[in-house]
Amino acid sequence: MKQYIISSFTSRLGGGNKAAVVLDDKGLNDEQMLNIAKKNNYSETAFIDLEKSADNSYAIRYFTPAEEVDICGHAALAAFYLLDLINNFGTRDLYHKTKAGNLKVINRDGIFFMQMKAPEIIEHFAIEEVIGFTTLKKEDIIPNKLGKVSIVSTGLKDAIIEVSSLQVLKELKIRKRKMIDFCKRKNIIGAHIVSRETIENDSDFFTRNFAPAVGIDEESATGTSNASLIYYIINENNNEVKDVPYKIEQGYFMGRPSNIYVFTKFNKTIEIFVGGRADFLGVEDIRL
Repeated sequence: MKQYIISSFTSRLGGGNKAAVVLDDKGLNDEQMLNIAKKNNYSETAFIDLEKSADNSYAIRYFTPAEEVDICGHAALAAFYLLDLINNFGTRDLYHKTKAGNLKVINRDGIFFMQMKAPEIIEHFAIEEVIGFTTLKKEDIIPNKLGKVSIVSTGLKDAIIEVSSLQVLKELKIRKRKMIDFCKRKNIIGAHIVSRETIENDSDFFTRNFAPAVGIDEESATGTSNASLIYYIINENNNEVKDVPYKIEQGYFMGRPSNIYVFTKFNKTIEIFVGGRADFLGVEDIRL
C-alpha cells in the first residue's frame, strides 16, 4: 500500500501544509489508520475508501496523530488534488463523503474548493479566558459584537480570536497545558487567532492556528478554521459578503507561507467553500 505526500494551500513562496493521502484498497480498520497517522506525524492523514467511493463521490476519513476528526480542509484539498491527477476530473462537480456530511467539491479557475459543513456559532465566552491560555493582554483582543469571543464551527469547532495588530499576533505564545484544558472543557479543536493586518497587499486576514489538544501545537494552513473565520466575519458584519474569495495568510511565522481562499454563496442558507493550490511532494510505501 502506498501513501502520497502533498502540500496544500501553497503560496507563490511555496509553503503550505503537508498531508498524507492513502488510497485504501485493503479496508483498513480504525486502529490501523490511527497508527499510520501517528507514524506520519503530519497534522492530518486522509484515507480514501476506494470500496465506498464511486463515480464522482469519494468517501474519506481524517486522522490527526491523536484521533479521528470529522473533516479537514487541507487534507481534503490534498485528497482531491491527488484524485484529479489520477482521474483528470476537469470542471465537473464532485462530492466528498465525510463524517461531517456529504459535501460538494468544485473546480473554480483551476482551484479545488471544498464545501464545509453548514456554519454555526456555537457559543461565546469571556475574553479573560483567552488571557488564561495565551500571553495576550486584554487590550490586544478585539471582542465580538457581544463583547466576548466566539466559538464557530464549519465541521470542527474553533475559538475565533481577533487581535489588534500583526505584531501582536507574531509575538503571542500559548500556554500549552492551560490551552489543552480549555479546549477539552469547551469540546473544541483549538484557537484560530487573526489579524486584519497582513503581509501581502491583496490579502484580507493573517492567521495563526493552535490545536495542542489534538496533537498540533501550531498549524501552517487550515481549511475548516478559516471557513469558520469567514463565517464569523460575515456574522459580525450583518451577513455582508464579498463577491470574490477572501484570501488568508497563514504559516508565514513558521517558514511555511500559505494562502487559503474562502468564498461563500447563498443557496437558501449560506454555503462556505475553502480552496487553494497544492504541490505533489512524493510517494511512500506503507508497512502495516
